[in-house]
Formats: sequence, structure tokens, C-alpha cells
Amino acid sequence: MCKTEDNDALDSLASKRVMMHFCAPATNAESEIDRKLTGSAEQYDIPFEGQTLKVYGWGEGKTILLVHGWGSQASHMAFLGKNIAKSGFRVIAFDGPAHGKSEFNGSHPRSSMPEFSRAIFHLSNHFGPIYGMVGHSFGGAVATFTACGQANLSGYQVEVEKLVLISAPSGIEAMVNHYCRNYALPDGSKSAVIEQLEREFPLKVGDYEINDALNKFAGEVLVVHDVGDPEVFIEEARQMVEGHRRVSLVETRGEGHRKILASRSLIKIVRSFL
Repeated sequence: MCKTEDNDALDSLASKRVMMHFCAPATNAESEIDRKLTGSAEQYDIPFEGQTLKVYGWGEGKTILLVHGWGSQASHMAFLGKNIAKSGFRVIAFDGPAHGKSEFNGSHPRSSMPEFSRAIFHLSNHFGPIYGMVGHSFGGAVATFTACGQANLSGYQVEVEKLVLISAPSGIEAMVNHYCRNYALPDGSKSAVIEQLEREFPLKVGDYEINDALNKFAGEVLVVHDVGDPEVFIEEARQMVEGHRRVSLVETRGEGHRKILASRSLIKIVRSFL
């Protein structure tokens, strides 16, 4: 929840500024490790909505698409991706719009869940049928909503047989909660941010809950989440799998929110599932 203070909701101007910040991913300089992780990949520059998406590929076989988290980039999932490829898959990873080496429109980096979903749809058309998607954090939520054609994203549905959600939030409302908590926004900010979000895109935040979306998914789902994740709490993972027979939850310990992507145990779990 947002920080509790005796304070009214954000005024219109402030909420617009918060929305600009909410939609602006952090930029990360490419490290030597990032370059090494993607150095062996086939690399593509794919035109997309007046921008260019940087795309990486490993291996041959059925296609697995990796979707990184907000403020992250494809290289952060490359270690996992390269190991998935060893199981006989073609793995495609991409820097999301306004992330990593992908371009963005305008003077400042800016993106959104709908734009990520459209990018996934675009890449599925370019690279052919997608067998499965593996998403981390925000990327897990986007992968789910795209695979299920949820609400406003129905025109960009990408049907897959398998979904892997790693450290994923339970929905958009949870993402707003995380944002309010991380930036210690005053009580009432959550409703103001949601109102601005729904006005801008447009969408209804309540339509985007993973537990609800999975009612439409006919394939198999694996949810992997660390019990001590300090950013997306384990309760969200437990809530999203509730009531679903074809959804499995694996709880890890000591892997956190980000370093889980370099975990040998995660690689074993995901390769076995796929």
C-alpha cells in the first residue's frame, strides 16, 4: 500500500507528472557482462511502430520468447535463455520498447504494458509460432495478458502452449501498489495514479489480474517466486495460482527478485517444465 499520511490524493498536475515517471523506465548502461551474455547470439534490428527493437536469438527448435522486466533488458535473461536453448529450443529475447538498445519515440524513454504487448505480437508475427513465453517480473504479467488476449489486448493475443512467470506481480493494481510503496507516495496517490492510467491508455485496471486472465489459458503455467522477494511479495504468486489446476507454483529461498535469473535451480526447473 502507499504510505499513510493525512494528505489528499495527488492533484491533476502532480498525477500527470507521476504518470510520466511511472511510464519512464530506468536506463542502464551496458556492462561488460551484458556484452558477453549476448555476444554469442544472433542479433536483429526489427522495425516496430517507428522505432527499432533489438532482438537476440539462440538455438534451434520450437520458439520460446523471453520477456524481461520493467527497467531491465534482454541481457539480464540471456543466461537463462542460453540454457533453455540447450534443451533444443530456439530462444528469442528482445529489449522492450525504450529499454536497452531498443529505440523510443520522443525525447525521453517512455513505454507501457500495452506497447510491450504489441511488441510481443509483432515479434510473434516476425519469428513465427511461439511455443512458450518466459517472463520476469513486469514481463511475466505482460506475457500472461498477451497470451490470454486480456481485455483491451484481445487484438494482440499470442497463443502459446506454455507460460513461465518468474517473480511476477499479480496485476496492474499490484504494480501501482509497488510504485507507491517504493516512492513513499502519500495515501490517496494510488487512486489518482490509477485514474490517470485508465484515462491515458485507456484501460480498466481491474481487468488486468493474472488470476482472472488464466481462466482463459488452455496451456500449462509455471510460476516461480522466491519467498523472500523484497519487491514482489510471495503472497502475490500464491494469489495468482489459486483455483487453477494447470498452474504450478514453485517457491524458492534465497534467490531474491533479480538474482533468481542467474540461479542454476531456476534453470533446471524451467528446462524441465518446457
